[in-house]
Amino acid sequence: MFKKTIIVLFLIFVAQSTFGAQISVVTDKQTFAQNEEFLVSVFLNTEREAINAYEGRILYSADILQGKEIRDGNSLINFWIERPGFKQLSIGEKQGAIIFSGITPGGYSGTNGLLFSAVFQTKKSGADFIQTDSLRLLKNDGIGTVAKVSSSPYSFTVTTDFATSSLNIEAVKDTESPENFVPIVSKDVNIFDGKYFLVFATQDKGSGIDHYEVSEDNGASFIPAVSPYLLKNQSLDTKIIVKAFDKKGNEKIAEVEMGNISKMQIFALTIILLLLISTIFFIYRKKHANKIT
Repeated sequence: MFKKTIIVLFLIFVAQSTFGAQISVVTDKQTFAQNEEFLVSVFLNTEREAINAYEGRILYSADILQGKEIRDGNSLINFWIERPGFKQLSIGEKQGAIIFSGITPGGYSGTNGLLFSAVFQTKKSGADFIQTDSLRLLKNDGIGTVAKVSSSPYSFTVTTDFATSSLNIEAVKDTESPENFVPIVSKDVNIFDGKYFLVFATQDKGSGIDHYEVSEDNGASFIPAVSPYLLKNQSLDTKIIVKAFDKKGNEKIAEVEMGNISKMQIFALTIILLLLISTIFFIYRKKHANKIT
């Protein structure tokens, strides 16, 4: 009897320890009226693993739900490769999706890590669910090992009643600027044909980053930009200014005095960039076999 108990406990322990990471779709209730807004949050439990790369999509019925807003201000993901956003999978399809991918340099290990949240509004009555799809997580083990991951669908019901107001979700209050950041100028023979380019990223713990703007003429004019950004002025003799804007219009400014950058500085910054690029490479190295449509 004692031996059987030990075996059972061992099997339970092994099953729990090899179950892998879990992604959960969470909200505060499961029944809604028509025209009602509600907030859905996507959480990660790594089950003691350190995870540094994430990709996947959240699927929902576009007949019943309308995507209103993505909130990623408190996300554990530091660098978005594809920032989460509402998309229709193809013309004529009635299924919507939130597609995302990103990395956390150094990895994340925890039980309640927020990936992002989404605000939905119900359109008509019915029963449906929100589910994850094409999930792929990579371990922070130096070789990009694919981690085991599981998830369960979130089921809900929309009644025939109508909400008296569609403004049931508290608006994000954000008066703080995005966090400080340092743009990096670098070059690599495999990127932009070996020309100088700019890399930048920051976070905003309130409403989340909305967009960036870059100036290469000492602030006389700014244009929208994404990282990495190919520099138009390859002589590196003018100051570069980068503005990061959050979703509430708050901004943070970072400057690079290009005329004073030495070859050694460029080399050091290139090493940092290559470490970041190597992590991104692991996400896409088998993309042709697990392509997200």
